[in-house]
Amino acid sequence: MLTKSKLAYIKNLLQKKNREEEDKFIIEGWKSIEDAIHAGVEIETILYDEHRFENIKVINSLKHSAKEVLVAKAKEIDSISDTVASQGIIAVIPKFLMGNKLSALFKKQSALIVVLDGITDPGNLGTIIRTCDWFDVDALFIGNNSVELYNPKVIRSTMGSVFHLPVIEEPDLKDFLKKCRAEKYTIYSTELSNSNDIRQITFAKKSVIIIGSESHGISKEISSFADTRILIPQFGKAESLNAAIACGVVLSHIRIK
Repeated sequence: MLTKSKLAYIKNLLQKKNREEEDKFIIEGWKSIEDAIHAGVEIETILYDEHRFENIKVINSLKHSAKEVLVAKAKEIDSISDTVASQGIIAVIPKFLMGNKLSALFKKQSALIVVLDGITDPGNLGTIIRTCDWFDVDALFIGNNSVELYNPKVIRSTMGSVFHLPVIEEPDLKDFLKKCRAEKYTIYSTELSNSNDIRQITFAKKSVIIIGSESHGISKEISSFADTRILIPQFGKAESLNAAIACGVVLSHIRIK
């Protein structure tokens, strides 16, 4: 049974400060929950509206994957949901623990890492995560000047891809890039000035790609770590290229070439 206090606890996770205090966040929709389960994520609580989510077989299977599975009223689900037309199923899960990922990453002889500097739009971040998943990026690191990874709009827009690759909030990008350099990674940044046409670049086996915001680009202190600056050539009249699209262009070039 869903109690008022339990509902209030889950609704509080819509706020960043509460997600940080509890180290938990909300995911919504069966596809994302299924991806989380397949990734071995521990599910704390699942709420479902039995009138909108009627798959009894799935509900019974979820009872083996979650600590608790609770029936909720439509209005209770809607008070938590971030979508206009909710599927009627929501889960609470713990934040990811990536402590052992970095050492394993640095041991690889060939690896592709994406670093984000100043990506503030939730939809952009979610699309970048999905794009990194599509191109089989080894890890994605998000600077603390970007939108929070666990923002409900970010999680929803990843469409489950957030569970397919290591995605790490990095509080000190400068320190991380120093480590990458020490581990013989070649660092590339996407920039307009003093840059090399991407068509002329042969990317190293161990590469770090830095993507900045569409409006402000990459900060000077982060840009200073780049060994090579990448230019995506312009053919039309658009003022700028969306960060998620720029990320996709670069990753496509690397994988196809």
